[in-house]
Amino acid sequence: MNHKLLIYFSVLLFCTFCTKEKQPSLSEQHLKIVGEGTTFYADEDYNLLLELTDTSKIYSIVELKYSMNTLTAILNKYHDRVGAFPTLYNVVTNVAYQTLSTSSSSYAPQGRAFMNEFAKHFIRNLHSYLLGKTIEPAWNNYFLRVAENRNTILHLALSGINAHITYDIPFVLDNIKAQPEFEADFVEYTDFIAATYPNASLELNRQYGVQNADNVFQLFELGKAIDNVKGIGFTTHLAIDILRTESWNRGMNLVQHKMSSQQTNGICWQSFRDREKLIQVLDDQKLLY
Repeated sequence: MNHKLLIYFSVLLFCTFCTKEKQPSLSEQHLKIVGEGTTFYADEDYNLLLELTDTSKIYSIVELKYSMNTLTAILNKYHDRVGAFPTLYNVVTNVAYQTLSTSSSSYAPQGRAFMNEFAKHFIRNLHSYLLGKTIEPAWNNYFLRVAENRNTILHLALSGINAHITYDIPFVLDNIKAQPEFEADFVEYTDFIAATYPNASLELNRQYGVQNADNVFQLFELGKAIDNVKGIGFTTHLAIDILRTESWNRGMNLVQHKMSSQQTNGICWQSFRDREKLIQVLDDQKLLY
């Protein structure tokens, strides 16, 4: 009799355990932009991502480098589509850190401040994404594309570049109250930024299997033809320089009160949308693979 009773309670306990509803993970509870392309994380990794993206704890480029290196490694571990842009940007971050840490320029402190505030635009929006809070429009576009799963990883990386250069730079320059004399250093940074793209292409391939990044960053056959005359990397450097110079001018107009924040926002948003349309055309033509 006791044996039968023990079996009964064992079966009852087993059934109760099996029918108990699985508790959603913290990321499942908090992420609001979700879809077929969304990745959910183990609670330990989710909490670490929250800590790494808390910009109140990023005081200098030292903490910034650690944050970018570590959060990128976590996103890559999950093969998370959110990692498309930070995988590329982390390559730039490491070179920028080394360059600015050893720079003897009198404007190196302003360069470090720019690097810190610039990266924090992406990091704080990633933090908002993780918590299901409001995200700035250009980065909201990025996370929506991630979730919808309709665009390639390379498309996402380009959308991140678009948000960062087209939309963020003018407001970062205003944040740090950049001086006109800082322009020479700002332009010089284009050299090391452009030089990182071959390694960024390799990293996108290693982490996500992206194959055509080199061609895209080199602006396809036209860029290769120009590089054959002007030198390897010339076209990439020129394209980045044009985009960054435009954003510099908009930023200085904001700093010098020649344009309001609202006006700058409108202009930057329109440029951002126009470039997103071009990126979508490339994706539709199956060139961003």
